[in-house]
Amino acid sequence: MTGCGKKKKKTRGDHFKLRFRKNFQALLEEQNLSSSEGPNYLTACAPPSSFPQRHFCSVCGFPSNYCCVSCGARYCCVKCLGTHQETRCLKWTV
Repeated sequence: MTGCGKKKKKTRGDHFKLRFRKNFQALLEEQNLSSSEGPNYLTACAPPSSFPQRHFCSVCGFPSNYCCVSCGARYCCVKCLGTHQETRCLKWTV
């Protein structure tokens, strides 16, 4: 016996879900028109953080402690520094 999985039967609702999809902007406009009470995506806000800003490596995305001397981009290790200088550094060295 081979591992043939059952094929999902498409229903009429699936057709309408795909045909009449709404993008994010349309959903925001629809919610704004209904003007319901309470916070929504447009009115919700948070106070500024009491913690210092976190810095992430421009190459791999891990937390970084170092900056490129030429352009100021952040990096976390020597390997990422090498990658940055070979491909991503925006300042030319003289």
